[in-house]
Order: sequence, then C-alpha cells, then structure tokens
Amino acid sequence: MEKTILISLFVLYFLHPVSTSRIKIVNNGYEDILISLDPKTSARNRKFAISNLQNIFEDASSILTTSTKGRAYFRSVTFLIPRSWGGIRTWYSRADNSTSFEDAGAALDRRNADIVVTSSKTNDFSYTLHQGGCGRRALRIYLPENHLLDSRRRLNGRDFVRLWAEFRYGIFPEGGFRGDEKYPEQFSAPDEDAGRKTGCRSEPKRLQDDCVGTDVCIKECKDECEVECDVKCKERCEKKCEKEPVVSSLADQHLPNSAVLFCEGRLSLGPNHDPSSPSKHNLLCNEEGTWFTVLRSPDFKHGRNAAPRHQPDTGLTFRFVREAEAPKIIVAVDVSSGMKGKNRYSLTKNAFSHFVATLLPSGSELSLLTFGGEGNSSSLITPSVTINDEASRISYLESQPLPEEPMDEDSSCLDCVLADILQLVEGENSSFSSAPIVILITTTQTLDSERYEEIELGLRQSKIQLMAMACEDDLLPELSSLYELCSKTGNQFVYVGSDRLKDLYGGFLQAISGHSSRQLVAQEHLVTPDEESIFFDFVLDKSVSRQLQVSISGPLFGSAPLVYGNTSLVTPMGHKLPPRKREIVPSWDFDISNPQTGVYRLGTRRKFGARSPVMVSVYGTPAPNEELISARVWVETVESKVSPPPVLIYAEVRKGNYPIRNATVTAYVHHPQGDGISELTLRDDGVGSPSSDCCGSVFLSSQLTLAGRFEREAGPATFQVTTLSDLDDVYPPSQVTDLRIIKPYDKIVSLKWTAVGDDFDTGIPTKYELKLFRNRSLIRTRFSNSELYTEIVETDPESEYGVTLHHVMDIPKLEHGIYYLGIRAVDEVENAGEPSNAVALLVEGRRTVIQCTDEEPSAEKLTSGNSASRNVLSIVLMFLLFCIHLLVDADLTNSSIPKESTPHKNEEKPFFPPPPQNGEGPTLKKENASISWKGKYSLSVIVPELAFATESQTLFRIETSDSPLTD
Repeated sequence: MEKTILISLFVLYFLHPVSTSRIKIVNNGYEDILISLDPKTSARNRKFAISNLQNIFEDASSILTTSTKGRAYFRSVTFLIPRSWGGIRTWYSRADNSTSFEDAGAALDRRNADIVVTSSKTNDFSYTLHQGGCGRRALRIYLPENHLLDSRRRLNGRDFVRLWAEFRYGIFPEGGFRGDEKYPEQFSAPDEDAGRKTGCRSEPKRLQDDCVGTDVCIKECKDECEVECDVKCKERCEKKCEKEPVVSSLADQHLPNSAVLFCEGRLSLGPNHDPSSPSKHNLLCNEEGTWFTVLRSPDFKHGRNAAPRHQPDTGLTFRFVREAEAPKIIVAVDVSSGMKGKNRYSLTKNAFSHFVATLLPSGSELSLLTFGGEGNSSSLITPSVTINDEASRISYLESQPLPEEPMDEDSSCLDCVLADILQLVEGENSSFSSAPIVILITTTQTLDSERYEEIELGLRQSKIQLMAMACEDDLLPELSSLYELCSKTGNQFVYVGSDRLKDLYGGFLQAISGHSSRQLVAQEHLVTPDEESIFFDFVLDKSVSRQLQVSISGPLFGSAPLVYGNTSLVTPMGHKLPPRKREIVPSWDFDISNPQTGVYRLGTRRKFGARSPVMVSVYGTPAPNEELISARVWVETVESKVSPPPVLIYAEVRKGNYPIRNATVTAYVHHPQGDGISELTLRDDGVGSPSSDCCGSVFLSSQLTLAGRFEREAGPATFQVTTLSDLDDVYPPSQVTDLRIIKPYDKIVSLKWTAVGDDFDTGIPTKYELKLFRNRSLIRTRFSNSELYTEIVETDPESEYGVTLHHVMDIPKLEHGIYYLGIRAVDEVENAGEPSNAVALLVEGRRTVIQCTDEEPSAEKLTSGNSASRNVLSIVLMFLLFCIHLLVDADLTNSSIPKESTPHKNEEKPFFPPPPQNGEGPTLKKENASISWKGKYSLSVIVPELAFATESQTLFRIETSDSPLTD
C-alpha cells in the first residue's frame, strides 16, 4: 500500500535563505506581519477573533519591548480576510465610515502568511513550525480558534511573545513536558533525592551550584567535615548569592504571567540560567540561555536595532486586505535567439498552452509580454484578458498569442523587462488594481550591475510575486544575479534543467499555488523502446476526488508518437476510458468529474520510430467538505565552517491544517548539465521541531484518523553550488542530542543515545568518543583534550541513523564527586561531530579528608630541633610522595586508555527513520550529503505509504511503516 509524494529540486546554491515572509524590522519596529484568517470561522466568531487578536498584539508589543530591553516592538499588522467573510462591517466591531478593505497583492496569500488562524478542534494547541534548529527563523505560527475564543484557554500577550521568540529568534521552550523522557517536567542531580522543576530557575539557588567557583568551598560543603567548615562555607555562599535576583523566564511555558525576561547568565540581572536543566532549549542550543540566542538573531546581531535613548512612538496599526477572488498574472517570455537551442521555445509554448488550458483558475486576468531580440525591448502582446471557462481558454490559445518562432537576435535585457513590469504595475497609468503574479521565462541570468539595486528595491517595495524560470546554459553559477535577486527579495527561482518540460509545468503550477487548490498527484515520463506497451499506475485519494485530469503531452506530441487506439485509462472498477484529443496544446486528455478513488492504470503504446519524449501529468481537484492533502518543498543552507556549507532539503505534507505522519518521502536531486540524479530519503530528525503546551519530544496519539492512500508531487525548487572542496569527505557526523544515563551501578553505568549519520544524517560513523569530564562546560569548549577518561565505541553496519544505541561504560577510579559525560561521532577520516549534551554522573570514589582547626602555627615554636625533625620528616614525605606519584600515574594511565567496545542495539524494534525522542515535526529534513559538482541541480520527492490524521497533534514524522497517520 503506497502513498507517494514527488518533489522536484534544481541546484543553484543558497546565498540567502529562501523565505516568503515580508516581515521587516525598521528602527526597532516590526512591520508587515501577515495574519491569515480561516474561511471556516463562523460568522458569530469573526468579530471576536479579530478583536482578541488585536488585544493580544497590543499587550504583546509592550512585553516584547521589555523582554528585548527596548530593542523591538510591533508596529504594523495586516489581516488577510477570506473573501467569503463579506462586508467589513459585519465582522469588525471597530469599523467606521473610514474603514475599508485593500485588495491583496499576489504576495499576500495564505501560503505566505506568518501567522495562520485555524478553525480547530477543542484539543488543539498553538505552536511555531520551527524547522530550522537553534537560532534559525521558523516557518510560521499556528493559532487555533479555541485559543482566541475560549476564555479558559485564551492566548495572552506573554504566550504570544514566547511563540514569536521561537518564530523570529529560534529559541525553544525552557519548561519541561509531562510524561516526556527527554524533556521531563522535573529532574534531579545525581546527589539529590528531591526533584527540581525543569526550566530557568525561579527557586533559591543551592549551595553546591552557586559555590562552584571555590574548590575549598565545595570540599567544605560536601566532604567529611560537616561541622565547623560547613557553617563557614554556608555563610560565604549565602553572602555571595543573596544579591542575585530570582526571576522567572519568559520562555518557560509553565511559569507565571508576570515573567517578562529571557533566561540569562549567572551574573546577569535577568532569570538565572541553569545549564543542567534538561529543557528543550538547553539540549538543542548547547546549554546557552535564551537571551543569548535572542541576541544572536539577525535582528540584533552586531548591535543592530540597539535600544534607543528616547522611547519611540510604539503605536500599533492594523490594516485589512481581502483575498483576491482570482489571480492577476503577467507571463513574460524571452523571444531572443537563445531560446532556439534544445527545443526551449517549443517547450515553453507547450507549457504555456498547458497552463492556460488546464491550470489557470477561472476568473484569472492574464497578460502576455515578450522581450529580447531586435531592439531588445519588451512588447505587451495581450493586455489583461479574463479567462472564465473552457471556451475562453480555447479562444485565447487559438489566437496564437506567442510568436511562431523566436527572433534571430541574441540580445536580451533582463533588467529592462523587470523595470518595464514594475512600471506597468506600479506606474500612475497602471490598470492593475492589485499586484499580479509575474512568471518570467528566460535564458538570461544576469542583470546590469548599475541597475541591480534599483530593481531589487522595486521588487521589495512592490507586492508582486515573481516566479523566474531560467533555462539551462553554460553560465558560471556565480554570475547568476537573477537567482540572487529572487533570494534576496523573497521571490521564487526555478532552474529549467535537463528535464525541461517537467520543470516548466512545475514552475507554472507552483507560481499559482497560493490561488489554486488543484494538486499535482503524479507526473512521469513514459520512456520505452519502439512498439512497446506502456503502463503507468497512480492513486487518487478522497481529498482530490472532485475532478480528475490526466494529460499526455510532449515537445513534439503533435507528431502523434503514441498509438491512439491503444491508449486508455482504466478506473478502479475496471472501466476503460478513451482520451480526448486536444490539438491546441497539443495533448491527449482524460477529464473525469466525481471520479472513484483508488488505483488507476494508464495504458498506451509507442509508435515505431517515434523518439520524442512523452510526459503524463495527473491533477486532482479538492472535493467539497474534505481537508486537502498538500505537499511543498524548499531548500536552505546553514552557516557552517565546512565548504561548501550543507544544503537542507525540506518537505511539508499536510492534510488541511494537520500534518501527515508516517509518510515516506523521497527526494530526487538532478545534477547540473545532466550529470545524474541523486535519490535521497527525507527523514524527520526532530531538531527544531515545534513545541506546544501538550508535547515536547513526543506527541500523544490520542485521536487518529485514517487518511488512506495518496500520491503527491511538489516542486521544483532550486539551489546553487559555487564552490567545492578538494577533499573527498568534508562533512562531519551530526550531533548527538539525547545522551542519557539509564542506570548507574557501583562500577559501571548504562547509557543510551540515538545513532547519527556519517555525513550529517547519512551513512554510519566509524566510532563514538565517550568522555568523562570534571566540569560540564569543558564538553562544549575543550572536548578534544580535557577529559579524565575516554572510551571508544566502535560501530557496526546496524548502527544506522535513528537507531537507539546502548552502551555500558566502566566507571574509572576517581575522587568522589559529580562528573559529566559527553559523546561525539567521528567518521573514517576523523571528521568529528559537535559534542553532545552533558549528563551528570556521581562517582562514589575516594574522599578527601579535611582537617578542621582554628589554631594558627606560631613562629616561636619553630626551633632548630623542630627544624631537624622537619627535615627527617620531609625526607620520609618525599619518599612517600614519590611512591604515591607512581601509583597515581599507574591508575591514571590505566583509566585514560581508550576502551573499545560495540554499542548494543535496543531489543525493541529500532526507529528508522529517526525515533520520536527528538520531536515529530511537520517538516521532513535531509541535510546534504557530499556535493561533487558545481552548477544547478533539481530535486524530486516521493511518498509511498498510508497516512492517518491525529487531531491532537501538531507535527508529523516520516517513518517506514505500514500504517501512516495524518495529524
């Protein structure tokens, strides 16, 4: 039983993170925050939802100012109103004669919203979709209606600032979670009987924690001397600690509403950070306080947006824009001679015809523009034609809007056509009531450097949404200024590589995805020898069972490379349906209203000698009252000391507002210049996954709904590689984040952790270095050379990424006290991953006896006889010390020899892909394996499994399972 999601990617290389968010911070104020409201919200709840959201933002703005110490506040918020809500006075309680709607531009759609309000079940939770890890900006915030309307669970300003801090600054919760093994509500040190709450400390400090700076004080407080020295130590500790304030952390989801500061360091004026607390933030952010993570944000890094000397005007404004009923679209096509090669122009005409005939939503306003060639100027071929029905589509295409052939001249000015489009949309004589979607197809990827900043500023200020599709050429990747421009301005770029027709089809569909609910179920090339039968199977699920469209086409499909009489579509009930010939595209199509769900089979036969490629595309339209299953893909790079830095491939699969669990997703990366395809299984490793009030690393599956079999294809997406390493292996293993002690014994300790990959999350590392330290901070700062004891844990072929590993370590002979364990993975060329989280271990070893006396030696007692006695005693002591030195050296030598052993696997069936201990997120993440080519790449992803929906959960995890679930 299969469920398939295919995601296509091209490779360019990310110079900037791709983000559709338009939020900016100007002079400490956040502007252009986009909130998308749910069309399903009942009429009686609309005014309450809007009013409560405004109150939340007004309250949160002052709290944000305090928590960031004057660095930030909220200045402007935009509400995206569903068209179905009707007139503004019916749902906006503050409306007056001056209150009106604005028309939403192309960039303002639900897909690009920063905050999404959902019509939710009563057990839903607010959460931030934080896929990027510590310190990285998240994708969006989800607010269920019940958190806005239910007086018992209503969101307040402090709660929203906590969600915002995770969304914008990349922090994680500092409180624990009930029943969570990895992020528990309470914990205790090895030498404690009573438990402490997980979090940034709000209770009085303990002596052994606050006196760690004085070794004598530790001994006096903890060793045999428990009378005079203990009293003296407590007096010193109390004086040292009494001036440190006790404050709660804003990032602790369980602490009182009075908390308004983030957790800071020991000498700060804010909440006192506890690195030993097993909070999600500590484990995923290397035990740093949340305030330091906030300060590392691009919003504040290097002194940006420092607190002003004088309090600025922190007024908050709200605006309302209404969703467009149908999109306005400008298609700009390069007609220079560069489009002649490799059938680029004929493929572009085919894709444009397919777009108009099949994909364009009814009611769309379409304008067509050509550029390049003679005179190098742009020409508006068809100004604003409304496409309403089948007749208008055919009539438009029959008018042959695109030239039959491209020009003979090779001149093509990219910055000229972009300037013309901006003038057409933004100029005084513009006929556009709202900003359109612009689909640009070109072979040119460079802009005039003197006009680059002008075009960049124009795109930033405009509300248009640009989809640039650049056909492959021999241009060096670093010269692709069009790609850089799209990345900087939050627009989309698709590299049209070796699979040109598929990439063009995908680019057109992706450009309108925010305005069309039509889903690409499957897309495949039918490649077979002469006169051989071809069969193609696909699954149609209930969520897209309103209308089924199957289209067979290709670059030279007008020559009829297939046998029409042998072409049919067999339904799940066994009925054979013939195709309809569509000469205008050209294509053979199947169009079925209210189709049956299940497995369909397309059968055909290739003619003798017909060599032209043939592609089949399957689309489904959402059924009424059904939550749509959708998929999307994007790629990012991370800051790294490794060159080239790793590329992260993300996919998101959802059913309505709920994430899909237990789907299998495969990504196909198409290398530049047709140098092959890499197939990658995307896994959810849980790093950076969302947290809600219910869940930390594990989501409770109390309510599951069977979603059935489905297939989806998403993409393409593009990233660029401009530098390569001379080394064969430059990528280290991933970081272990869940090292835990199962049980300590007298001379051994039982440990477990989740296996990581060799190159980030692929492959198997050669070994793990398990080390013991006296100070926990040494694990992060001096892991390589400051350990007291080391064991080398060798791996075997079964130690794959995501498997739970067990190991028993000998406890060395050391002085009595608390020590700290850390682990890291190492590959075959000694690339080492980051050290893991620290775990405390109590060693019941030798104890130092302290002689307690107040008597001071007096000078007059130091006689010559005494001196002689001391000399004899000194000789004896030197002999004893020499013997002791030998013994100690022997002990230390034995204890520091690396001990080799093999990790034991969990007797239970291992989790693979990754176990849920790290969190189950609605994103799938694959950190990049080795990159060996420069240039542009493309990717595809497939999901073949069952899915279920879990109403109480907010994330999904990809697993290999026979029973996938949707959340």
